[in-house]
Order: sequence, then structure tokens, then C-alpha cells
Amino acid sequence: MSWEVIWDHVRDLAVLVSGPPAYPEGKLLGVPVIDSSTGTAQAEASMDLLEAWGLTGVITALVFDTTASNSGVHRGAAKLLEQQLDRKVFYLACRHHILEVLVGAVWENLFGKVKSPENPWFKHFKDVWTDLTTDNPTTLSIRQKWLNKKKKECKEILQEILRSEKPPRADYREMAELTLIVLGDTPPRGIHWSRPGAIHQARWMARNLYSMKMFMFAEQLEYDEETVVKLERLNLFLGLFYTPMWMSSTLAADAPANDMQFMKDMMKFKRTDPEIAQAVLQKLENHKWYLTQEVVPFALFGSRLSDQEKQDIAPKLHATEKPDSFGTRETYVP
Repeated sequence: MSWEVIWDHVRDLAVLVSGPPAYPEGKLLGVPVIDSSTGTAQAEASMDLLEAWGLTGVITALVFDTTASNSGVHRGAAKLLEQQLDRKVFYLACRHHILEVLVGAVWENLFGKVKSPENPWFKHFKDVWTDLTTDNPTTLSIRQKWLNKKKKECKEILQEILRSEKPPRADYREMAELTLIVLGDTPPRGIHWSRPGAIHQARWMARNLYSMKMFMFAEQLEYDEETVVKLERLNLFLGLFYTPMWMSSTLAADAPANDMQFMKDMMKFKRTDPEIAQAVLQKLENHKWYLTQEVVPFALFGSRLSDQEKQDIAPKLHATEKPDSFGTRETYVP
């Protein structure tokens, strides 16, 4: 996995590897300074570290965010690294970055494009937070049968995650707990309200955390009816589909099943909220290159499919003709 930390005109590129037996928890190879964030610069710096550590022969997958400098089909860092390694590797695009693109599209569809570094809606909410009474939050009222089924599934997933031996921390935990509250449930440790944090658009999950609180306290904030309806629609999407997808996105083996189920849910959600569903599906259409056939076998090791479904998949995979080699090639887009 790699990410960038930008400081003035200098960029530090952190490069990590993970995998048993040597580095099951991950190993930081180095943080080289690169003069630009182009795919070429990132690929060259990463390759230098892999060669220095003698790891070029054992790299089987690349994990990266979905910016063009990483995922570009011709000059992206992933593509260039694959060429330098001279073999095909798995592309495991970070689902969190993909989901950030989706929720951004939904927000823009409802409230318009935010042109400033800080979201003015969030700034106002942060300014008045201390004036709000938090003992009676508004929750979602869901009538459709299939959405109530999704609600039940979501609550079970989040309760299980929050009750685990290693529950999520910081913003991740807050998002899971806020989702339970907006769905009318109580988190395992009770209801706690965190003070609003950073409001800049680069903050992970900012739209989620603020949007849920804005909806739950919309009456005190004296939003007009149109705004309340938009927040309700946004929270329906966040609560039933987005949060459970986000919280399970770190499990690579479940990615194929999660991705396909999410797309199916959005197609069905078009009957409930065609505008939001279409905004999401359009972004997925533009980014579906990561839904490649190479990751399908991962589903056999995941928890989302039943044993029978795995038994149905296995013979089809076995019957697929095996290529003579797995050389690099142009990224396949389904």
C-alpha cells in the first residue's frame, strides 16, 4: 500500500508491504522524497525500495487509492510497477477511496458542488453544536419491506463489529455508532456524541459524520423542509448501504461479493430514490475497472457466500481455460 503526504512542494511517498511469514502485520520499507506525484515518480521510487529489500520476486498484489496517478491505464503507478516487475499482479484498489468518490457524488447531487476547501454546511453545524440538545435525535422512518430487511441486516453487522475484540477506533467507530442511532438502535457502549471535528473536504468520512448529525438535529437547526428531505434521503443511503459497505471494505476476500451486492442494491434502490441511485451507479460505471475477473477467486475465501454458492463457483473457475502465461497487459474493463 502507498499514500502521499504533501508538504509544500516536496512529496513524501510511504511504501509498505505485508504478507506472511515475514510481515503479516505490514512493514514500512521507506519514505522516499519524490519531486512530483506522477505515476512515473511513484513507480520508480517504489521499485527502488523493492529492489533494495530484495522483494521484487514475491510481490503478488498492489493496494492503492484510485487517483489517476496510481490507477491510470497507461501511466499510473500500478501499471508501471507491473511492467517493471514483468508479470501480472493483482490490483486491489482501496475500496474506501472508491466509496469516498460515491458519497461525494451523492452529496453533490443533493446539495451542489462545494467549491471551497471547507464545507459551509459543516462549518455552520460545528459553530452551533454546543447550543444543541442531544437527548432526542430524529431517526429514520422506513416503510418499504426490502429496506427494512436491509436495516435489520445493517444493525446486525454493525453491532457485531462494535462488540468484537478489536472494535474500530476514532471516526470509524463514530460512523458505525451514528448509523445505529439514526436507524433507531443503541450502540453497545450506549449513545455518545463526539464534538464535530475537521470540516475540510480531505477528511475521511466528514460527509457521513456531519450529515447524520445534521439530520438527527435538523429541527433544532431550523432547516427548511427541502433540506430536511434531502438529509433524510442522504441518510437512508448512508445508513442502509454505505456504512456497512465501508466497515467491511478492509476484507479483500469479501470484496468481490460486497462489490456486486452493492451494485445490485443500487439498481434496486433506483425504485426508491432514482437520483441518488443513478449518481452512485454512474460513478461505479466510471470506476468499474477494479471489478476485474482476476479477483473472483477471492470470493471462495470470503464469508459472504454460502458453501453451496462457493461449490457452484468452483467448477466454473476450474473449467476456465488457463492461459499459458500471466504477462502484463492493458487493464481489463468489464
